[in-house]
Amino acid sequence: MWGAIIGGAMGLMGANKQAKAQDAATAAQMAGFNQYKPYVDANLSGASGALDGVLATGAYTGQTLAGPNQFQTGTATNMGNIGGNLQNAGYGMMNNTSGFGSNANALFNQYQGMANSAQGDRLATAMDYASANANPLVDAAMRDDRRNLQENTLTGIDLAASGSGNMNSSRAGVAEAVAQRAFDDRQADVALDVQDRLIDRSLAQQSQQFSDQGAALQGAGMANEGIQNAYTQGLNTLGQGANFGMNAGNSLQGYDQARMDDARANFERQRDFEMQQRQGFQSGILGKAPNSSQSVQVNKVDPFQAALGGAMGGFGFQQQYFPQQQANTSWASNAVGNVGNNPLGLSRPSFSF
Repeated sequence: MWGAIIGGAMGLMGANKQAKAQDAATAAQMAGFNQYKPYVDANLSGASGALDGVLATGAYTGQTLAGPNQFQTGTATNMGNIGGNLQNAGYGMMNNTSGFGSNANALFNQYQGMANSAQGDRLATAMDYASANANPLVDAAMRDDRRNLQENTLTGIDLAASGSGNMNSSRAGVAEAVAQRAFDDRQADVALDVQDRLIDRSLAQQSQQFSDQGAALQGAGMANEGIQNAYTQGLNTLGQGANFGMNAGNSLQGYDQARMDDARANFERQRDFEMQQRQGFQSGILGKAPNSSQSVQVNKVDPFQAALGGAMGGFGFQQQYFPQQQANTSWASNAVGNVGNNPLGLSRPSFSF
């Protein structure tokens, strides 16, 4: 009996010492956690209350977009209207001046005709002109000479011949022939001078006509360039009007798009507000919670089991080395036999240490 008692007592003492050592180690391991635990609990409670307050308040629902003012929309509208007017004006200018291409082609053909005519024999043209127009001028120039011949010279010869009775004489015929030859010579000289002047006049006229026609064509070309410039100006005006209209439209569209984007952002902000707050609370508050307690080892030392083992070991030692005491320890055998029913099998005897 005493072996069992001593063995149980020693086992109990060892188990108690081991349990206290493990509890001390656990307490040292949890010292940092326990030091911060009150503050963590207070902050966790405050953060939870703050989260409730934020969720109760909700997302900002006031105006978040500074929309366009009347100067912006008014200017955009005016520029859009001006753009439309400029487009119409430009189209009108282009429509009125779109024939500059055909004009240029016609001018080219006329220049080509002038170049072809310049290759002709202008002198022959002038001579033909002189021949065709010389006779009336010669007749006009010889009017006095012809009158003098017919009214004075020839009549005088006839009168003298008649007075001398030699009306049909050879002398009278010779005198008439000489007078006619003098007239013919005079007429030939006048005709030559008239033709020469007509040739010069024709050449001068042809040159002047060519020069005038060239100048007129140049003027027409310059005018056609003006028409072309007007067409280009109309095109530029049309393009500028398009730019005005598109810029104004883009500005107004930008205002509308900004308003829609702001409405969508407000919707998404209010829709996701609570989720974002809870995510922030989870990662920023709950995610920072101490986790030292997770590595704490459970104290599995059982002093009563150790005492029982010690008692059983002491009882075996007594049986082996002190068999004479077997009769006095029958109660211990009964105690060991009842361990399954009473884990505290040593409670029957009354003893203390």
